[in-house]
Amino acid sequence: MLSQGSTGVVGSNQASDWKDPCLTRDYISFPRLVVFALLFLSFISGGIFLALSEYRPYGIQFASMVMYTAAAALYTFGRNRNVAQPFLLSCPVVRRQVPRLIRRHLGFLAALFIAQTTAFKLRPNLPAHFVTPSSRDPSPFAFILGVVCLCLAVTQILSNRSLLENAHLSATN
Repeated sequence: MLSQGSTGVVGSNQASDWKDPCLTRDYISFPRLVVFALLFLSFISGGIFLALSEYRPYGIQFASMVMYTAAAALYTFGRNRNVAQPFLLSCPVVRRQVPRLIRRHLGFLAALFIAQTTAFKLRPNLPAHFVTPSSRDPSPFAFILGVVCLCLAVTQILSNRSLLENAHLSATN
C-alpha cells in the first residue's frame, strides 16, 4: 500500500489549501451556541411532550418528529465525533444546500411517521409477550421500533453530512 508521502498526494481538505468558511472561520460563536442550545432544549422538551402525549392520537409520532428534527440538525451541523467538520449555516456552500436538506428531511419525517403509525396499527395484532415490557426492560416492540427510528436518523445524518462534504469539495474545484 502506498502512503501519501511516497505518492506526493496531499489531502485536499486542509484548511490551508482552500478558503472554506466552515474550516477557516471560528465555528464557536454566540449565535451558533444559541441555535444549538435551542435545538438541545427542543430535544429535551420533545421527550417531555412524548411522555405527556402518549395517549393522544398521533401524539407519540408528533413528539418523536420534534425530537428527530432536533437530533438530525444537531448531528448534521455539529462537530460530533472524532474531528468531524462542523457545517456553518453562514457558509455559502451550506446555504445553497439548505433547500435540498429540508426536502430530504421532510421525506425522512414522512418515513418516520409512516413507520410509527404502521407499527402502532399492527400492535394490537401482535402476541402479548412482544408488546408487554418486562420488569426492567422495554418490550421487544418498543425496542425494535426505537432501533428502526434510530437507523432512520443515522441514515439521514450520514447522508446529509455526505451531501455537505461533497458540496464543499465541489466548491473548491
